[in-house]
This record gives sequence, C-alpha cells and structure tokens, in this order.
Amino acid sequence: MKKLLGIVVLGLLLSGNAYALNFKQNLYEYKETNKGTTSAIYVLNRCTGILTYNSIMMFKENTEVGLRYNFMSSDLVNLASKMYSEYNGVTLETATDINLNRMMQLDKFYRQDANEMFLKNGSYLTGIVGEDLIFCETLHGRLKKN
Repeated sequence: MKKLLGIVVLGLLLSGNAYALNFKQNLYEYKETNKGTTSAIYVLNRCTGILTYNSIMMFKENTEVGLRYNFMSSDLVNLASKMYSEYNGVTLETATDINLNRMMQLDKFYRQDANEMFLKNGSYLTGIVGEDLIFCETLHGRLKKN
C-alpha cells in the first residue's frame, strides 16, 4: 500500500499539473478576446500586479528603476480605481481599496509564476510573466501620451 501511495504522489509531482502556472493567457491575448469595462479593469489590475512585482525586484538592484515601475503601477491602479468606481457606483476610496487588494494578490501570483519560470529556464521574466511586463510597459506609455 505504501508503494502505491508513493507512486501516486510521485506521479502527481512529475505531472504538468503539479507545476501549473497561475496565468494561462498573456494580457495581449486576453485583451484581444475580451472587451468591455470589466475586462479593461482586469487588464489594468494585472498590469499593476506585474509592475509591482518588477518594482520590488528592481529595487534590489537599481532604486531609480524600481521607483519608475512603482510609479507606473500607481498610475494604473489609480486609473483602474476610477473606472471601477464609475462602473460599480462606489466611492473612489472603496474602489482603490479593492484594486490595491487585487494588486497584492496578483503580485503574489506573478511572483509564484516567475519563480516557477526561474526553475524551468533560469530566468524570472520569461513566458507570460515577461510578455505581460512588456505589454504593461507599452500600455502605460500609450496612456501617458493621451
């Protein structure tokens, strides 16, 4: 019986399900197939998550770059909060609290995925994590121009 249990546990650990990432679709693909206000808020929330994660990682190496990512995340959380407030008819303060909580959870998910990517290929910012970071940097730049 112990051998059977050992085989089952080992099988689960070696299967792809044991190492599944939190995000199955990058933001560009998501944005192309999902339209509307709630989808836009979701995209902004995910951007705040990846930008916050990258900000924290960059602070270790270069404070100026870390601050830049922190400001980008702040800009997008403010925009997401305004959209959420208008769409759901709540105060801006309530919307900001909700979006900041989402940002912290999404930062945690991106941190987990980045650590998994590091184990797989030796780099944190690859796969969906890296693609989303590039997408969000570009999105922030476009929004700043408008």
